[in-house]
Amino acid sequence: MPSDTDDTTGPLRVAMIGCGVIGFVHAFGLGKLAEEGEITPVAAADPSEEGRERVKGVCGFERFLADGTDLPADPGVDAVLITAPTTTHAGIIRATLNAGKPLFCEKPLATEFGLVRQLTLEVLESGLPAQVGFHSRFHPLFNSLKAIIDGGSMGRPMGYALRDDQFWPTGAVVPGHSSWRSDASQAGGGALLEHSIHSADIISWLFGQTSRVFATTRHMFGYDVEDVAALTIEHANGVVGNLLTIFSGMRGREERRLEVFFEHGVVELTSNFLIGAKEDSMLLQRPDSEAERLDVAQIREDHLQSLGISRRDLYFYQYVADRAWVHAIRSGRKPSPDFADAFRSHALVEAAYRSAARGQPVALVDDLVLPLSTGT
Repeated sequence: MPSDTDDTTGPLRVAMIGCGVIGFVHAFGLGKLAEEGEITPVAAADPSEEGRERVKGVCGFERFLADGTDLPADPGVDAVLITAPTTTHAGIIRATLNAGKPLFCEKPLATEFGLVRQLTLEVLESGLPAQVGFHSRFHPLFNSLKAIIDGGSMGRPMGYALRDDQFWPTGAVVPGHSSWRSDASQAGGGALLEHSIHSADIISWLFGQTSRVFATTRHMFGYDVEDVAALTIEHANGVVGNLLTIFSGMRGREERRLEVFFEHGVVELTSNFLIGAKEDSMLLQRPDSEAERLDVAQIREDHLQSLGISRRDLYFYQYVADRAWVHAIRSGRKPSPDFADAFRSHALVEAAYRSAARGQPVALVDDLVLPLSTGT
């Protein structure tokens, strides 16, 4: 955090480590936040010159470095945004904690669940503001669904079906794309960990703590990480659901579809990660009534206005997430979603992997639950 003598009313001085695809997306948002006077983009780091040049086109960082090792300790940096490959997260997180500074880390937190657990405990023990990159939390349609659940207008949620599908984000399927996500030693997992951990976060946020998971996985493309996973999920409050996640050869396709069945109604929701995506839709049906197709453009407009966001030259919900992180730091509020939220999502994914390996359901107990002393 800035010291007591720093001008905390001024722009937050941000460093970003990682200039790959997701780094570019965050840099786009940081560029907008810089225009608004919210931040000063101090430095961006990545060993790839091509990546640095791409980021340079959307955000005017003062410095571009091949090595970002020293950035967390840099006295000219107030906060660190981590968008580097998963295997590098632990070192950067710990360096930022050692420097006593707030951080934002992209998902997944690490390739090994034990390391995720340890990092979570270290971050929570530090008390430093730390947000995780679950940008779907900021999607207006999921927020609209959350309001329906919390408001109880359709009764209690009973069950859900969630389907995630995305083109395989690897060079052998998408020419020019990086290929580390198809390597278990670098990614830790495939469609479930690398992509659908977003869905794990959404369902934990909407329906509460997971209690048991039964899963199966497949490797259709021959990589050592899964490209198909099917889960049956039980929540502590009795809600049950299914999650199907797919990495396929359908280049250009990425869609998340969620159907929620309530005591007195059904909600069907389809989304993409882009603001104003053509896939976005939301249907409500109540007893003895025709299904109602909601105006998703108006829902989006109302949501952005409720957050005080006036600009509309936006493409990615990462901007909304980054803005929330910056506002939380400057106001002294706890960022959300945080590392405890990320741990719950990782625990769900880990339970699924254990279940697939054993061929039987796995309960979320023991190391799959954070100690009560963390207060989470």
